[in-house]
Amino acid sequence: MKDKALVFWDKFLEIKDPLMDIDELDEDKAEELLLKLDSLLKNYSEGVEFELGDLTSDGRELNFTALGDETFFPDVICLMENAPVLDFWQITAFSKPEGKNVSIDYEGISLHSKDMFFIPMESENAVDKIGIKVACKNLKKTDDMLAACYFLCEKMIGEYYATTLIDYFDIEQLPADYEEQGYLPLDYLPDFTQWKIERIETAE
Repeated sequence: MKDKALVFWDKFLEIKDPLMDIDELDEDKAEELLLKLDSLLKNYSEGVEFELGDLTSDGRELNFTALGDETFFPDVICLMENAPVLDFWQITAFSKPEGKNVSIDYEGISLHSKDMFFIPMESENAVDKIGIKVACKNLKKTDDMLAACYFLCEKMIGEYYATTLIDYFDIEQLPADYEEQGYLPLDYLPDFTQWKIERIETAE
């Protein structure tokens, strides 16, 4: 995979300057350039996507993601390990964690972390994983709601840990005795995740 990554970066160097200035191109040329980048990336790995950030005083960010598919995480990591150092380019991997106080709109479903709760679950058979059950008032358990709640959690802790750390995920209507059952505000999820990661690293 390393050889293919190096080929991608060699080809990227040929288009990095017009990509940096893509905002100055007309719509057709900009679209053609993005399709070129997408083609180069697909020649490297079918499971890796990219997001080109806005131009800032520090340059432009190019983010690579596997869209939560752990099968292609090694491809993203290999791409990062072989990335050249480029002036004014920030090459990043996986969707970043946004932390607390996060809101989303997913398939017409609007959610905000401050209105939700979760209960963490751990298993003796999978000490390097966690289970999460998310709850809120007036929750209707549907496939779209399940996906929306997961997407919210992914936004909070980032693509990498949402995929590699969460082994079980479910949702339910917030029970009346949620505090007695051990439910915590969902905004505690990033702190809980970091605590779990530190425990795993200490045990290794």
